[in-house]
Amino acid sequence: MKQTFRLFLSLLFLSVSLPLLVWGFWPPRRETVVLPLLPAPGMPSLPEARTIRLEFSPVMRAGDSQIVELNLTADGEAADTSLYEEYRVIAEARLELPFANVRPADIVSTALGQGGAATFYWEVTPREQGVSRGTAWLYLRLVPQARGPAGETRGAVSAQSVAIRSRSVLGRTGSQARAMGVVGSLVGLWLGFPFLRTRRALR
Repeated sequence: MKQTFRLFLSLLFLSVSLPLLVWGFWPPRRETVVLPLLPAPGMPSLPEARTIRLEFSPVMRAGDSQIVELNLTADGEAADTSLYEEYRVIAEARLELPFANVRPADIVSTALGQGGAATFYWEVTPREQGVSRGTAWLYLRLVPQARGPAGETRGAVSAQSVAIRSRSVLGRTGSQARAMGVVGSLVGLWLGFPFLRTRRALR
């Protein structure tokens, strides 16, 4: 009778803990949005075709963090390189998510050379469960070289909507689910070990 009760408890702990382990450690699905780079109004266009890629997880575990990545890449060589001779091209980006902690929170920038790429990363941690909606901004800034035309120009070339849903299971965050899953699995295995040992001795 005692052995049967231990087996029942073992199966109960494992049936609850193993799904928590899977949910707590399973990598969230990543989503990639690809758009062509279009020139900002009133600004000269870059000489080569470029693509903007935004990658993030639309659904994540409550309490966890994720990395949002924005890439600007060239799709070929430029026939006319005079723009890079006249201007220093700078790519700037900012991620706005009002109900999440975003690092870095300010605008980040990097120089963009001929045929070069720019990559931006943000660490995002939603402050509460539910959907956090915001915008990933990408700007281009053209700074005149010494012999170039006067006047610095800056314009937004992309404003992509970002929606991230943060959810829990049984009211537990990701770290809580992982901890409960590990502890519960160990307890379940400990409770079931005498039954397995008895079965092996009977063979």
